[in-house]
Amino acid sequence: MKNLVYKELKLSINKFFYILPLILACLMFIPQWVFTLVFMYFFWITATQIYSGYLAQEDYSFCSMLPVTRKDIATSKAISLFVVEGLHLVSGIIIGIIHNLLYGSMNIFLDINFAFFGIIIVMFSLFNIVFLPLYFKTAYFFGKPVIYGVVVTLVYAFLMEYGVLRFQFMRDIFEGTISNQIIVLVVGIVITVLLNYIAVIRSRKNYESIK
Repeated sequence: MKNLVYKELKLSINKFFYILPLILACLMFIPQWVFTLVFMYFFWITATQIYSGYLAQEDYSFCSMLPVTRKDIATSKAISLFVVEGLHLVSGIIIGIIHNLLYGSMNIFLDINFAFFGIIIVMFSLFNIVFLPLYFKTAYFFGKPVIYGVVVTLVYAFLMEYGVLRFQFMRDIFEGTISNQIIVLVVGIVITVLLNYIAVIRSRKNYESIK
């Protein structure tokens, strides 16, 4: 498994997608913006390009010649996707800290704080649990799985952003005391681990069932 993940990160995924997270994170320097959009570029650009690259490189034909199971292939590709998502998250945290030092943390929409990143990691996991199992039903067609995943994340982000703008109780939860923000972050981490685990299990099952 370790070698398969290394192969994904070293050979299958273009190195540009390790630089792109930092480039996109610089959009967080825009004052008073909808910062959830920064992380959505991962769904719109990175995910589609990575999985189209698998087709162009005939990656699955290569993997089929290796002494590995379909379960391991699906797991390695899911883990590599999580790693790239992690790069977007880390880049966002770094630039978010700089943003707050320059402009302060107050924002019309969601503030950049602990709770914000709890919301973001859940958004990533929602995309994963929709996209990965659907994709591994064929391990070929990625268009509809990406679209479905994007729709889910757009609805989720809209509810979070609009809710904080419109309802005081949501602003109190997500932008209140530090303890509230940390609770949201911890809950987000737990939800993310659970959803990603389910996404991997379902992806394995779907890929193994392909005739």
